[in-house]
Amino acid sequence: MKRLFFFFVFLIVISISCRYGGNTPDNTLVILVDGYPRTFDPRMGIDLASQRIYQLVYNGLFVRNSRGELENDLIESFEFKHNMEFVFTLKKGVLFHNGEELTVDDVFFTVKTLVEKGSLKSAPFLEIKQMKKIDKYSGIFLLKKKDPSFLINFCDGAFGVISGKDGVSGTGAYIIVKKDKGKEILFERFEKYFKGMPKEKYILLKTVKDSTTRTFEMLNKSADIVFDSIPYENLKLFENKSYRIYRGISDSVEYIAFNLKDNILSDLRVRKAICLAIDRDNAIKHLFYGYAVKATSMIAPPNYYHFDGKQCEYSLKRAERLLEEAGYKMNKEGFRLKLEFLSTTSFLSRLKAVYVQDRLKRIGIKVDIVSMDFGTFFDMLSKGKFQMYSARWVGISDPDIYRMVFYSKMVPPKGWNRGFFKNKEVDSLIEKIPELETKEERKKVYRKINSIILKEMPYIFLWHPENVVIASNKVENLVLTPSKSFSYLYLTEKR
Repeated sequence: MKRLFFFFVFLIVISISCRYGGNTPDNTLVILVDGYPRTFDPRMGIDLASQRIYQLVYNGLFVRNSRGELENDLIESFEFKHNMEFVFTLKKGVLFHNGEELTVDDVFFTVKTLVEKGSLKSAPFLEIKQMKKIDKYSGIFLLKKKDPSFLINFCDGAFGVISGKDGVSGTGAYIIVKKDKGKEILFERFEKYFKGMPKEKYILLKTVKDSTTRTFEMLNKSADIVFDSIPYENLKLFENKSYRIYRGISDSVEYIAFNLKDNILSDLRVRKAICLAIDRDNAIKHLFYGYAVKATSMIAPPNYYHFDGKQCEYSLKRAERLLEEAGYKMNKEGFRLKLEFLSTTSFLSRLKAVYVQDRLKRIGIKVDIVSMDFGTFFDMLSKGKFQMYSARWVGISDPDIYRMVFYSKMVPPKGWNRGFFKNKEVDSLIEKIPELETKEERKKVYRKINSIILKEMPYIFLWHPENVVIASNKVENLVLTPSKSFSYLYLTEKR
């Protein structure tokens, strides 16, 4: 069987060699990704593939660093007064690809047209009361109400400043020179980039949706970097001198959520029993091959708003005792109760569902897995038509996620409190946050909110998956951030 497998690998590598062999110039950094952007307009796109394009072609007012924290990008300095008045000064001499200099008019043009286009990103910008120009490089955004998380909306990927002169040009490190829809995008460096000339003249993004094919393309050396998932079991193929494996905690969190209007799951004892039955160490070892860490909060380390905390540790005996206390006795079939678990049809989602099913069977809970396409899955969650499900939050770096998910007034469609969690203390703490003007004050409140979530268990925090990026050993200065940002690719070069 082992000989047959490697013969199969050989045939696929030869096939890929025939398709891609040797036509890429030496001064091109070839990167494999798993999706093609839905739109090239930075005011509109919210999908990951689109945001990566924006990180190459445009700049935000802020950029996330390797810790997932905001740093100045297009702005030289700023003040955020009373969580309501954002006063900023732009860096001077920043050029768009059309040769025009960046001014405050371009920032205001971007925000104004984003709202006018009815973008899915428009909600926070609708809370702007006034945009006031101070001079060519300085301006003010005055909000209708206090919002300590407002600045995150100007970050790279989520926001890209567009030239008001042509409505297209960006200030980013690269310019798009060729597109082959659904397949490839070729970028050429912008030699007047304000952070310095990008190291590589060209970047070629190749969309390869199948993870096994991405593996074989890297093995065939037809690409320099693969940013999107290689099957964990295949990573051993790259543990040699020809490759470098970059790994770091992502800004994602996987979790199990409960519908607290459900007669069974409204009982904290049942939720805690389920938590006690999930062996997270075992799951990380066997499902993720060690490429994840246990989660104790919504936000992963080393983010400033990550919180350590005590969540239930694996114990089948304690889980069974809690179910007994809740009145669930074992029946003749060997089960105490039955629950429905929603899943998408993706392989990893199904795998996780089967794992939960197996673990809960050990304490007498029969789990029926209901799988569906993502659109149907999302619709069911939004309507509260579920008992329990598991999913992943991606790109979580700001603590406002606690308000969107756990504030009682944020049930769909207004927010993401899909499990109908309601806690007076959590509501009161969330309502205090806009009045707190320092991050130290806010951190204390968010820490308290997180501790209540760990205790009340509307969610079970499972794990933070690691980012894994494979690169040729010829690649240098690759910066891996929690969001796998492309904003730092201008520093990356190939020997």
